Amino acid sequence: MKTDDPSVPIIYQDHHLLIVNKPAGMVIHPTYKHARDTMWDMLLAYLEQQGGDDWQPPELPDEPEWAGAPADIQVMLRERRRQRLWKEEGLLPRPSLLHRIDKDTSGVVALARSERSRRHIIHQFHDHTIVKRYIAVVQKKTYDWSYPRVPLSVKKLAGGNETALPNSAIALLAGEEVLLEGPIQRDPDDRRRSIVGPDGQAAATTLRVLSHTEQGEFMLLEARPITGRTHQIRAHLAALGFTLVGDQVYAPPAEPGAPAAMLPRQFLHARSLTLRRYPDNVLCTFVAPLAGDLVFWLSSYFPGALEVIHADSSLSA
Repeated sequence: MKTDDPSVPIIYQDHHLLIVNKPAGMVIHPTYKHARDTMWDMLLAYLEQQGGDDWQPPELPDEPEWAGAPADIQVMLRERRRQRLWKEEGLLPRPSLLHRIDKDTSGVVALARSERSRRHIIHQFHDHTIVKRYIAVVQKKTYDWSYPRVPLSVKKLAGGNETALPNSAIALLAGEEVLLEGPIQRDPDDRRRSIVGPDGQAAATTLRVLSHTEQGEFMLLEARPITGRTHQIRAHLAALGFTLVGDQVYAPPAEPGAPAAMLPRQFLHARSLTLRRYPDNVLCTFVAPLAGDLVFWLSSYFPGALEVIHADSSLSA
């Protein structure tokens, strides 16, 4: 793989952080089912070709308490501090994957390249201060098994206030932000999928309706998972009565030749990721351009959505 043309497009790279745009159809990390040709393999090859960087531990003044120590002890203390800095701020032997997206979802993925950067960003994930924005196109079509086994809370968010809504109201809230809350677990009848159920972990997702087709067959959504459960967006949408266009697990098969049948993977793209970068703690937003297959499908069957995506600055912030 050429360093100037990696198979996984690089969005941002510095000593501490690597942000990539994962293509759809690519598994992030090797598993027993997918042992090769993963995003992980390709990034390791890319970084190996690049080699190390020119980072060096900074030259720091001696600690005040070292002043009275013998010269050889001072040398030892300086070396110990230098080794600690190498361990905490030097490049990790391999980057640390900070989160995952599904095989057939495209978009932003972040990896830490130093231990302190890893800890800095993991704390933000734990505190739910990292903002992950997804672009999705959904349809009103689900399987019976996808409906919630426990209540799914649906609330309208406006001006810092929450208003409870019936599940059917989401289609009427163009431009409004809606909060879904319902525990997510693996479906005991099929471990490939997740459901809102009594044994699940707490999960929260916000949705914003951006556009819909004239007949209302499809809706363009911005989805923001606040928590990070398996298949969270897909499971919460399915519990609400919607599925992603092209979803091979959660959506019933589309009629041959129908628009929904013309997309062989789910219409879900991790559009942007907002976090505080290490070491300067600057708030940064990293954006992944909409994948080509999704752009083609929109231009063919939902062109108004493309105009909304291009015009809505919040989709890239």
